[in-house]
Amino acid sequence: MIREAIKKRMNELNLNPNRLSEMLKDKIPRQTIYDFLSGRTDARTEVVSALMKALELELKPIKKKSKKKARSYYGKY
Repeated sequence: MIREAIKKRMNELNLNPNRLSEMLKDKIPRQTIYDFLSGRTDARTEVVSALMKALELELKPIKKKSKKKARSYYGKY
């Protein structure tokens, strides 16, 4: 899910993996970025965090839909 969000954001910014690796050259090795984006490996938290920061992405909790109370079919008499 995070990988797909990162790839989507890269597409929006017209970035390829090579350009992204240049942006993060002092933080993440190029091969690590390629391996993560291709799905060959999962990334450590530090790697995902750096990718998300570079792409201006943030994690937000998903709000659960509230369940409405079930209505009783037995009305007042």
